[in-house]
Amino acid sequence: MSNLDWGRLVAQGRAKASGIPWSAEELKARYELGIPADAVRRGILTTEDYQADTEDSQKIIAEGEELPLEKLKKDELLVKAKEAGISVVEPKLTTKADLMDLIKTKVEA
Repeated sequence: MSNLDWGRLVAQGRAKASGIPWSAEELKARYELGIPADAVRRGILTTEDYQADTEDSQKIIAEGEELPLEKLKKDELLVKAKEAGISVVEPKLTTKADLMDLIKTKVEA
């Protein structure tokens, strides 16, 4: 049994998900290319793809639309959760994935 604090590793961008380390290609994207963990988790592994994703986000914002939940930072998701009536008592213990799922479920209901 591992004594690793997977929640902390994920929160720090040092692991892909709880119990799942980065692959070699993902490690390269994270540490050699400097691509943020959230982007790598969404499958962005090259600087070209990251640049295109950034430009796409800027275009969405410029058009006055909201970014998809997957592109939001955790603090932005916490605001969305509150707006949706979701009470988050321990933000540090809550994952982005959980927030996205709860927000989607609440919005669809």
